[in-house]
Amino acid sequence: MYGTIMQLTHAEVDELYSEPSVAAYRPEPVLAQLADGSAELALCLNLPTPPQGLSGNPQYATALQAVARKIGLPESCVAGLAG
Repeated sequence: MYGTIMQLTHAEVDELYSEPSVAAYRPEPVLAQLADGSAELALCLNLPTPPQGLSGNPQYATALQAVARKIGLPESCVAGLAG
């Protein structure tokens, strides 16, 4: 699994995930393995159960894929972000 790590305050995380489209995401503690071999404790916000009957957002998926490519994630990871 691949991703990015950002340094945010709890208030900033609360603000970001207060939007209705992401309010169902829940924080889970993880130990992130960094590219340099070190590890960092982090919170990962995951959607426990995807909502029923909602379709994806192709524009968001395309934008997310562009960011993933820009930060150098493997193409197999980028492809998994398709909407």
